[in-house]
Amino acid sequence: MECIINRRAQFLASHRYWLPELTEAQNVEKFGLCAKFPGHGHNYVLFISMSGELDEYGMVLNLSDVKQVIKSEVTRELDFSYLNEVWEEFQATLPTTENIARVIWNRLAHHLPLVRVQLFEHPQLWTEYEGEKSSLTVRSHFSAAHRLAPNLSAEKYGKCTRTHGHNYHLEVTVEGEMDGRTGMIVNPGCLHEIVEREILELFDHSSINEDIPYFSTSHIVPTTENIARYMSDLLQFPISQLGVKLSRVKLFESEHLWVEYEGKDSEIFFSVAKGFSAAHRLADPNLSLEKNQTIYGKCSRINGHGHNYHLEVTVQGEIDSVTGMSVDLVGLNQIIQHYVIEPMDHSFLNQDLPYFTEVVPTAENIAVYISNILRSPIEELGAKLHKVKLIESPNNSCEIYARDIEESRVDRIYPELAAV
Repeated sequence: MECIINRRAQFLASHRYWLPELTEAQNVEKFGLCAKFPGHGHNYVLFISMSGELDEYGMVLNLSDVKQVIKSEVTRELDFSYLNEVWEEFQATLPTTENIARVIWNRLAHHLPLVRVQLFEHPQLWTEYEGEKSSLTVRSHFSAAHRLAPNLSAEKYGKCTRTHGHNYHLEVTVEGEMDGRTGMIVNPGCLHEIVEREILELFDHSSINEDIPYFSTSHIVPTTENIARYMSDLLQFPISQLGVKLSRVKLFESEHLWVEYEGKDSEIFFSVAKGFSAAHRLADPNLSLEKNQTIYGKCSRINGHGHNYHLEVTVQGEIDSVTGMSVDLVGLNQIIQHYVIEPMDHSFLNQDLPYFTEVVPTAENIAVYISNILRSPIEELGAKLHKVKLIESPNNSCEIYARDIEESRVDRIYPELAAV
């Protein structure tokens, strides 16, 4: 069973964008305030994503070991440093967020089964590096009103057919080749300007049904799905003029509901976030206390411990031409509530869920279990489960992609779940 695990780290560092072959005026023109002497700094937040098969103990890797590798190879050297001088890789190519992520990948790839390095310069700007693939994301927000009309009935969709509003958050991700000297795939200031001009000026403080011609002159319902697809259409050409490719538009209606559109006709990814509080103990009932302590450390203490789990369920679907929706949201929420939240919230997983009397409730195993029990009910809604992400703490999370799910232990141990 393939699983992705994520480990968070952070470091505080300064840097300066300055090329000695350019004049001061040219550096300022190219890099703006980032060229100022002696530099500036950030609270960098780093997420290292690794992939592998679950072992007999329900883990991809021991995250305590991962923590030490990241510390020894990366954060110990970068924390409280001047990046331009700390690593030789930053002599030829400036320590931009993109290049820092690339170099971190190269330094960790010999030690960990990497699939992604994500580096936040601040909450509105970050990069992802996946081997040879580099992307940059900018985040912005706008406030707007809408109503799910005229094609949706008040009987089924209730208050959403009345005019209401949201503080939307928009993430725009682009992909491109990293410049070997500047370390950039695109000037983030130019990308921000395009988002401001093409999206924010049009949508901010608007009533989308009436003020946006795309919606006011048609029967297209301004669902989050349709808004994201329209934004992608608006951004495609101007972003291409920067020499990069628009990779993804991610639109948050709230912190509990968002969509991701990748420009593939009517295909879209729809996500909802839920929470549950649960206790667990990491211990194999077939092993001794000493052996469990060796494998799981503090997590094996006999009375257990607990977390406020954060669950993200992502489904893949097609945007319906009439409703503008990719999945029945009411039905999706009911499924998650029934199959996950009600049995797991305020429970001791090892004792209260029969499955975990035999399977150690690591975050990975919990995510696999949730993926298996949600798959069939979601398919009955006309959508497809794409991903389950379970955040156990700010530092640790895991992801299960439905394409990687085979006949898992859930089906073998509890065959009735396979038919759910």
